Amino acid sequence: MKKVITPLAALIVSSFAMTSAHAAVKQDYFVGGDLGLRLSGGMMLKNTITDHESDNDLDNSAIYGIHGGVTLNDHHRITLGYTHEELSLKDDSESTGLDTVKAKYDYVFNLTNNINLTAGANLGYEMVEDNSNLDGMVYGIQTGVEYNLNHWSFGGELGYTLHNAEDDSTMVIFKASLQDEATLMTNVTYHF
Repeated sequence: MKKVITPLAALIVSSFAMTSAHAAVKQDYFVGGDLGLRLSGGMMLKNTITDHESDNDLDNSAIYGIHGGVTLNDHHRITLGYTHEELSLKDDSESTGLDTVKAKYDYVFNLTNNINLTAGANLGYEMVEDNSNLDGMVYGIQTGVEYNLNHWSFGGELGYTLHNAEDDSTMVIFKASLQDEATLMTNVTYHF
């Protein structure tokens, strides 16, 4: 009987400890909108026969999106967001949309009661609307500053994103890929 009670007691004690630890975590849920600009980025075309590479700059197009998530213990922010932007080469009238879903982690440094600095990393998936095979994983880093006012926060963020997709299906001799990009984003967030 003692062999049965000891593991059962350990299970009960550990479940109480986990419940107590979970209850002690301060949770701040939020939802908001983003508006920004692509500062740099490009598309590379590579001829697979001659190994000639051509870098083409992308227009500095607007980026907009929505986000939501939770901040744990005032310092650990976990965010899930969706953004949309237009991909078009400079001096070219044709464009296609790029939709991205990202999960982000930020560490929040409290400078004052109302001003925070943030730094973190993100991981996501992007989908190009023109049915090309440039869909793929993205990952990057971001840093920013925000101002808190009651239930609202207003912020700005610099980000650097690496793209992992390569499209080699358009023509057998060409491969296309999105190059790394830098973005400047602003956001307005409501905290529940």
